[in-house]
Amino acid sequence: METIKLSKIFLIITFLITISFTSIAGENTSFTSTIPLINFEFKYCSSNLWKYLRLGLNYLESPNPLKPPEETSPKYLHPDKCGFGAYGFTPEAYEDVQRLYPFFRNICWQQILESSQLYELANQAYADWLLGQLKFYLKEGASWQEIFDLLHQVWNVGLSGFKNGKIPVSSRFKRAEEFKKMFYL
Repeated sequence: METIKLSKIFLIITFLITISFTSIAGENTSFTSTIPLINFEFKYCSSNLWKYLRLGLNYLESPNPLKPPEETSPKYLHPDKCGFGAYGFTPEAYEDVQRLYPFFRNICWQQILESSQLYELANQAYADWLLGQLKFYLKEGASWQEIFDLLHQVWNVGLSGFKNGKIPVSSRFKRAEEFKKMFYL
């Protein structure tokens, strides 16, 4: 019980830190310093919604689920040899982002892996696209928890897999429920 309380406190502190997060010390910013990342607007995944979703995806995907996503390098290769970084982002998902968001068209996959800021922005873009594709599955005014419930499933099985009835393994749902209990808004 004590561990759960400490974990909840840690996630709340992490959330508060990420609200004020602007850049990562020591990151190679020669490329990203000229990109206006702060004012990037998405239609379905606002900055505030992303601050919540990223913590949940980190909890489900990261090798360090109770640490801030920034502590996992975008270059971290998941055991499945497909996903990278704190959110398990894949080159295939990034191809969708490049195709749909002109900003990313001239940014190669390697640049995403070398920049925490670009990695973060590309993942938010992917979430934005997925939420746009899933808007008919969500009721109007859905809570962040309801959005997370849907997004984590699609993030895990892919959009076509989800639409074809594929569901994640039960342990993933259990972890998602743990996250929501620890970080209820």
